[in-house]
Amino acid sequence: MNAIRKLLRATVILGVAISGAAHAADTSFMGYSYAEESAKPSVEKILKGFTEKTKLSVEPIGSAWGDMQKNLFLRARSKTLPDVVQISERWLPTFSNLPGLVDYNEVFGKEYLAKTYAPDALAMGQLDGKQLALPLMSGSIGMVANTGVLKNAGIEKVPATIEEFQTALAAVRDKVPNSVPYAMATKNPNSILLDFMIWNWTFGGHIIDAKGKVVVDSDAGRKALAFMVGLMKDRLSAPEIDRPDARRLMGQNAAAFYIDAPQSRAFLRSFSGQGKDFDKNVQPMGVPVQNAGDEPKSIQWGHMIISFAQSDPANKDDANMQFVAYLADNAVQTQFPVEQSALPGTVDARKAPGIADDAYLSDWAKFNKSPVMNEVGIWPDGAELTQILGEEVQAALLDQKSADDAIASMGKRMAAVMSKAGYSQ
Repeated sequence: MNAIRKLLRATVILGVAISGAAHAADTSFMGYSYAEESAKPSVEKILKGFTEKTKLSVEPIGSAWGDMQKNLFLRARSKTLPDVVQISERWLPTFSNLPGLVDYNEVFGKEYLAKTYAPDALAMGQLDGKQLALPLMSGSIGMVANTGVLKNAGIEKVPATIEEFQTALAAVRDKVPNSVPYAMATKNPNSILLDFMIWNWTFGGHIIDAKGKVVVDSDAGRKALAFMVGLMKDRLSAPEIDRPDARRLMGQNAAAFYIDAPQSRAFLRSFSGQGKDFDKNVQPMGVPVQNAGDEPKSIQWGHMIISFAQSDPANKDDANMQFVAYLADNAVQTQFPVEQSALPGTVDARKAPGIADDAYLSDWAKFNKSPVMNEVGIWPDGAELTQILGEEVQAALLDQKSADDAIASMGKRMAAVMSKAGYSQ
């Protein structure tokens, strides 16, 4: 009798195992949006649409944004990598050597990808001549103006050059009481990094080059930080401003400019208390340049899709490649990015009604044509490098160090971190 029970139990277990295998998903998708309460329904809609169109199933795997890098490396070690993964654009170099990572050029062809995706979005997924990631949504980190505040200060035209920018800032300071003309990030290293990086590029500098060498200690770096310090001394910016503070000031008509991602409009609708009625004051703009005609600088920002080969070599018929192709469908691109207050990654979606005629999104794309990869966040010790940069910039802004001394210290400290990580200095 016991033998019969054991046999029956084994048969049931085997049946469950076979049933599970028979109903295993055709592919898997790991993403941080699926772990976010606000975005999860949008992801579920994508998965449902794909299954209805192809009859293929997708296993969703949620992972918090802050845990994605750790979790993906753990899965690589245990050889349980998901088939498709949502990543932040700055992580691509970190993941570029994972086994089985697909070069989409080899699957879909460069010509198809160039026709399908907007150039700025596609560029975020390119590394060493390969297309290792494709955009789920795209955008950049650039500058936003509050035209209502500018009009109150007598400024009718959004400034294009640094000289015009400084003139506008002075007018806001003098004519708009209790204002912070440029709500520059002056606390929180993660926020300070973005403002400094953009101004450093604007003055012709770089922080870390493509080979990992720290190059921030330069004439351009010193000029950029001196410019930021000058804004503080002239009361055109203020201490103790983080990105959320800047959004609040803009939404309350107490600031004329700040740096943010495209979600700025959604934040300002909320902080103003006016909803969409406040949109008339929100104007994307190019970061002011040294000379008229120069290209404004902005930082790459986007949610990207990487994949791991299901066959050798990967091909368009693989379930995960079909899912990646579906993510470029208008059904996805006109839904998900817009719901997240971002730009679609594809050419067709950007031309779609409701997006092409959205002046805000169109202007954002127009003023931020060639965003540049984050020069600090892409490195393995990005958090420590960001902390160092933020500390030194803040010390200069608070007049605890000269701009020159802060840049020199920043360069030495960051070089030590990169050297320890194995990058020649």
